[in-house]
Amino acid sequence: MAPRERTAPEAAPVMGRGLLILLVLLLGLGGVVNALRKDIAKGFDEVAHVSYVAQIQRDGVSWPDLRALRLLDPASLAPTGAPNYLNHPPPYYAALARIGPAIGAEPGALLTLRLVNVALATAAFAALLLLAAGLARSRLEVWAYALPLVTIPTALALNGAVNNDNLAILGGALALLGLQRLLCGGRRTWLACALAGLVAAGLAKFTALLLVGGCVGPVLLWLVARGRLPAAALLPAALALALAAAPYAVLVAQYGSPVPEVPGHLAMMRDGAREAGWDGTRLGLPAYLLTFAALFASQFRPVLTEPDAVETVSLVLPLALMGLSLAGGAVALARLRAGRAQPLDPLAVAGWGAIGLVLAAHIRFSYLNHLATGWRLDAYPRYYLPLAGITVIACACLAGGLPEGRIRRGLLVFLAASPLAFGLLGGTLGG
Repeated sequence: MAPRERTAPEAAPVMGRGLLILLVLLLGLGGVVNALRKDIAKGFDEVAHVSYVAQIQRDGVSWPDLRALRLLDPASLAPTGAPNYLNHPPPYYAALARIGPAIGAEPGALLTLRLVNVALATAAFAALLLLAAGLARSRLEVWAYALPLVTIPTALALNGAVNNDNLAILGGALALLGLQRLLCGGRRTWLACALAGLVAAGLAKFTALLLVGGCVGPVLLWLVARGRLPAAALLPAALALALAAAPYAVLVAQYGSPVPEVPGHLAMMRDGAREAGWDGTRLGLPAYLLTFAALFASQFRPVLTEPDAVETVSLVLPLALMGLSLAGGAVALARLRAGRAQPLDPLAVAGWGAIGLVLAAHIRFSYLNHLATGWRLDAYPRYYLPLAGITVIACACLAGGLPEGRIRRGLLVFLAASPLAFGLLGGTLGG
């Protein structure tokens, strides 16, 4: 008989409700401040996302032709003839078009849309804090698992901007929270949380569907195979997956691809490559991989200024945290193969597996774009933010295999301190 995997309490009473509410309020307030002061033309393609919403409002069509999308002028928010380069499905943008006032006609329209995104981002942070509380068994562990999640520079910068990444991050956070609770002995109602997260991620963007679906599916199959969930639970899971994937089935029927190439994206890559002097050269795969890795690492610092020496060296901190998380994933995989699984091991393995598969597809897709256009700037860590929680889940798996002592305590202190140190040394705080 195979050994039964251990379960843990549904939640740990080490983060008080007052502290949780205070942190969520602070994160929400930070998003409101961002929404009030942000320059629409700087960072994370907000002009393109707002333009998508505005076009749906102007045309009165909930599912526009992606090839006909046009950009707004960032100063006046008036339509231009420049093609939009987004190729995401419309649900997120159609919802904002219905919720918000007419862009360009109403002075407060942009702020309204930003505040909706503050609500999405704040809800995502709240879910991540609940996830961290569920992982922790001591006050130190609360901070070790919470701080890496609520100080992610890119997520903080997106809080207050119109961007479908906010919905994708919320979807991933809900999915991971639901799965963590199910694996640790929580009630089966947490399945609804996980499936709601899957649907939200799928309605946001294709990479989020692949990441979250690639994590949710294997974990639910694990739970069913071990009798922790009834086989009937796979029916709502299949329905949720079908709903999340439905927009991409429509895109395949319309354009032949779930991520159709649109004229604006091609023009952006070709024009950008020409302006950078890359259009006449193509990198071999090894050189491109090195370029991709260097750019990917630099994007952990999402500010628009050139880094100085200290800021460049500070990138070691998030990279070390990723390394520890990967080590935790490897430890979890080893325990699974040996039949000694701890409660969160299946989630750590499924999460890192999904990230690895999507990263491989990401590299292939971006390299083909490079060969076609010369464009090199397509390595964005924010694509993986829907599974940001896997970082600390895998670190918790690593810590769970260590005996009490200086090594384990040192790991937890590093997890808590490194995000704050990176914010100070990397120039991302208030950036």
